[in-house]
Amino acid sequence: MVDAGVAQAVQRSWLTAGLALMALIVWGSLTPTPPQFIELPVPQWDKVEHFSAYLLLTAWFIAAFPRRWLWVALFFAILGGAIEIAQGYTGRDPDWFDWFADCAGVTAGTWLPSRWAIRVKFWLAGLYARSRI
Repeated sequence: MVDAGVAQAVQRSWLTAGLALMALIVWGSLTPTPPQFIELPVPQWDKVEHFSAYLLLTAWFIAAFPRRWLWVALFFAILGGAIEIAQGYTGRDPDWFDWFADCAGVTAGTWLPSRWAIRVKFWLAGLYARSRI
């Protein structure tokens, strides 16, 4: 079993990384010229990016707050919609199909990926605890 100090240290690190990830995704979504990390000649590639980003965010924060998984999922679904509305004020085109892709990612992220992220978080806690011995 992992002691409370180790669990808190891992939780703080997990939340810090998650907040940085969320800030990066919000920044990328609201900049007037979106960053082009991967440019593929695939139609609707941006929907895959939206799906993947919200799947990752949802799984990450459900691992941080597993008992509040529904609130996490609702938060990210609402965040995706709010970002689409805000994009209309940043010179970008709001697209509700992007929001649908966000919601699909949130839905997918609530199950298997979040379970995997929880296991990774506990594994990191174990590594951290062993390194302190």
